[in-house]
Amino acid sequence: MENSQVFYRSPWPSACADVIPFYDEGEFKLFYLRDLRNGEHGCPWHLLTTPDLVRYTEHGEVLPRGKPDEQDLWVFTGCCIKHGGEYCIFYTGHNGFFQDLGWTAQKILLAKSRDLLHWEKVREFALEPPPWLSNSDFRDPFVFYDEEKGRYAMLVTSRLAEAETKLPPQYRGVTAVAYSDDLLRWDFAREPFYAPAAHHAPECSDLFKMGDWWYLVFSEYIDKINTTYRRAKSLAGPWTAPKHNSFDGHAFYAAKSAFDGRRRVLFGWNCTKVNETDANPWEWGGHIIAHELWQDTDGALYVKCPDERKAHFSIALPFEQAYQFGAADGDVLGNSSCQGVKMFTGMPETCRLDLRFTTTDDAGEFGVILRESENMAQYYAVKFEPKHNRLAFERWPRKENTAHTLIDVERWCPLEPGMENHVSFFVQGSVLEVYVNGRVAMSARMFDFKGGGFGFYARWTTVKFGQPALYGSD
Repeated sequence: MENSQVFYRSPWPSACADVIPFYDEGEFKLFYLRDLRNGEHGCPWHLLTTPDLVRYTEHGEVLPRGKPDEQDLWVFTGCCIKHGGEYCIFYTGHNGFFQDLGWTAQKILLAKSRDLLHWEKVREFALEPPPWLSNSDFRDPFVFYDEEKGRYAMLVTSRLAEAETKLPPQYRGVTAVAYSDDLLRWDFAREPFYAPAAHHAPECSDLFKMGDWWYLVFSEYIDKINTTYRRAKSLAGPWTAPKHNSFDGHAFYAAKSAFDGRRRVLFGWNCTKVNETDANPWEWGGHIIAHELWQDTDGALYVKCPDERKAHFSIALPFEQAYQFGAADGDVLGNSSCQGVKMFTGMPETCRLDLRFTTTDDAGEFGVILRESENMAQYYAVKFEPKHNRLAFERWPRKENTAHTLIDVERWCPLEPGMENHVSFFVQGSVLEVYVNGRVAMSARMFDFKGGGFGFYARWTTVKFGQPALYGSD
């Protein structure tokens, strides 16, 4: 079944959780964990394919969940590789009921296929954690060929066993490594591949090389909740953290990448919230989001919107100015003592909004208002705070009036006064994706407010806004 959702979600009430991307035969093969959300235990893998990150074909379940008494009741994250004339999926078999019985909750399992659609589980294959690793956190295998060692290597999310370390429990997370000559017999190295004494368990590892640098990508959930990366000049490390080492905010998680021969694309999920309400907690899974990765001259990684996504929204839409107030003089809004606001007519539920702006200093704040009701009774705001190098997302009114702010998501975003900047907003129902200057991305959600106008504001600073452009899809 083909679907032209730009941001794909499996049929309600289910949602897309961790994505395992694999590029083969001219298209991205996106295996994903389907969060059933129907009260049943477990989750299977489904397969989604796309040639252009806009049109998707759902192939349904390809790696089914096991029975309640089997190891893989939950088919959790893994990887797909091509070996000889067949495909191999190494995946996590998780059964929380086993942990209650004192058994190993997570093992690494294997399935094979000739066509990526029909998979046979290799029942005799099961990797258990060695004694120095946790028997409850042992997941997310990532397999690659280590040319230096001339062997296959497997990275595994795990934690040091309690007897192995004096570290606090929340900092025992490691990326373990095992080696194999035949993909069937694996030997775990006693020394972890990555052990920073800073994570509970660095999840969903991804590894690749660009230029002179190796990059280790994983997701963290202790200090922050996001997908981050480390880099090194060799697989031996040391794996260091760049100054800005994340790709998006905490509404984008468990991201892994695939290379299509010309660019590397990072796939994660923009999480939903309980009962799809703004003030409620985040959930596991949501819509699939794709960012294109690129490498700067200093080796730092950034993300931008894939070209196909922009091209999909190519039909210019009409709009009109609705009203303005405060310090608003043409395209210039705000000053050091007064706010300026300019509002326009409504925007569709699905669209792209482009805008250019130039700041005069790093004081105050300014931003873009979305889904504003009459006289600003309610709206969402994507706001810039140059003095803090911050891009943030919030809403009005706030649920708690005692809170001085209601920042839902925030991102590092430096701006240089006097330089023109470009920002694009992609909206599809509740999904919001923001890209700034082809470097910074921010995912967010807009559940409560469904329609309304858009506009700009600037307070305690002066900003020149260019004419906005609004686009729909064909």
